[in-house]
Amino acid sequence: MKSPMLADLAALDPARDLRAPGRPDDEALQAILGTARQATPIRRSPRRAVLAGAAAAAVVAVAGVATVWWPSSQTAYASWTSVPAVVTPAETETSAQACGTVAHAVVEGEDGPRVEEVPVVPTVAERRGDYTYLLLTGDGATGECLVTTQASGATDVVTGDAVLGSEPAEPGPREITTVQSGTASWSEGDTGDGALTSAYGRVGADVASVALTRTSGERVQATVSGGWWAVWAPGEASLRTTAELTFTDGATAEVPVGR
Repeated sequence: MKSPMLADLAALDPARDLRAPGRPDDEALQAILGTARQATPIRRSPRRAVLAGAAAAAVVAVAGVATVWWPSSQTAYASWTSVPAVVTPAETETSAQACGTVAHAVVEGEDGPRVEEVPVVPTVAERRGDYTYLLLTGDGATGECLVTTQASGATDVVTGDAVLGSEPAEPGPREITTVQSGTASWSEGDTGDGALTSAYGRVGADVASVALTRTSGERVQATVSGGWWAVWAPGEASLRTTAELTFTDGATAEVPVGR
């Protein structure tokens, strides 16, 4: 026998007059189970590349960089060449304006976080097939940008990033230093489609050329300009970790490439 208090509490239950769920005489349940089902198709948007830095330092996007749809790597890089073509100063300026010429970073100040801007300028510019690659450098900042030109002549930024960090070490006359080497994480889609491998750094005064080798065995000529070298190739981890240097006197040397 229930106490008066328990009886009063039971009377407050808003579901006290409802049948237990699942009973055969539950008309509402039977109506739901008898309703015809129809699957609704799911529409998926094209995958877009995600811009993200790949460095231990603070990572920032180059101002003006926009994400665009990235097709499969084979389609995207079908025109890629192992030897880069020369880019004219006018073409370099156009590509740089599309990429942006200021790197931003959020830094901690005395009054809290603030945005710091660092100007960057194109130091290396090269074209491989339909793609123009820029290495942008500034005061303690380096950035990469990959652009392609439409048939109409309009320039599209594929992807890019800029990083703020310490000034890279000055190499000896017959040496190179590496600032970045590996798969560019900002180029990868959800399943790695569109991934590319890039490497760049400083170059000594006596180094005339730098060449790397793809994991497939194909030799890739880097671009050397303004005291820097840079190279990129389609695919994830597609470049080996050594480089062949050719010096101004014709001698050669093989050196490791890595951070």
